[in-house]
Amino acid sequence: MEPIYHWKYRLKANTRLNAVSSRREFEGALLRIGEGFGCLHPWPELGDPGLEELLREFRAKELISDVARGAFRMARIDGAAREAGESLFNPVRSYIPESHATLPECSMSAVEELVHLGYSTVKLKGDRSFARRLNSLEEIARRWPQLSWRIDFNEVLTSNETLELSQRFSCHLRDRIDFLEDPCSWNREEWRLIRKQSGLKLARDRGSHQLEEGENILVLKPVRADIKAESLGEKTLVVTSNMDHALGQCFAAQQAGTLGRQGVRLSVGGLQTHVLFEADQFTERLGIGGPTFTSPEGPGLGFDDILEKLPWKRLS
Repeated sequence: MEPIYHWKYRLKANTRLNAVSSRREFEGALLRIGEGFGCLHPWPELGDPGLEELLREFRAKELISDVARGAFRMARIDGAAREAGESLFNPVRSYIPESHATLPECSMSAVEELVHLGYSTVKLKGDRSFARRLNSLEEIARRWPQLSWRIDFNEVLTSNETLELSQRFSCHLRDRIDFLEDPCSWNREEWRLIRKQSGLKLARDRGSHQLEEGENILVLKPVRADIKAESLGEKTLVVTSNMDHALGQCFAAQQAGTLGRQGVRLSVGGLQTHVLFEADQFTERLGIGGPTFTSPEGPGLGFDDILEKLPWKRLS
């Protein structure tokens, strides 16, 4: 393995981002391996090792964690393109799917702004008290009936709570729910029962990326799993970022475009998460948000002028 350099960053969120984390600041590291750059962004709340532990994996040159292996793969793909002087986005730009809006806090004014930006699908972060928000969501869904809704619970509910909640959805709202993502811990029989009794689609993100019979929607974060197009068949793929640095977000978009070019059935993705954080010199290159991804200029994943000026520190 070539010498590895790193630069630590800190993202500051505008609000709480999901049901399992109350943090507003998130530390990660960009890696420089040869000519390529990768992004190392752990979520300890979701079972990842901490940042220092991941950096130790690189120091020891023993990559154990999925997120560490993903960052290394990102750097390799990026480096090969930079050495060739080619943008990773040019061959796949037209295949990158539009994105949903990620809305940690749902309000009439926030949704109005998203509609103005052109979004057609909204992803909400659910929690154990989500039932208390149904009246407000119902009102919003009636005002903008063209919107589709995705609700991500990060497995905070039980299967019974998921069924109870689904029974409280009005017919109007139920018809506009695209899917529930990870409502509870995955269990073959329990998820089958939820789908049957609720009539709702369920999508898997956490856990195995091997979908079973009856499961048709997979949420993929490319930095966490290297999915091959031929393994998906007729399944639908929702590609999202790891809610990480802009460089990691760009890798997710590029990988989504690559899979789309290979014929994978892609749904609306989650590739515009930079707007969840305070702006910086990287996110300014990605624009103000909206369903269409804006790729940065330059070879590889872009940002070459910014990356070259960072105060890199030798890691191994």
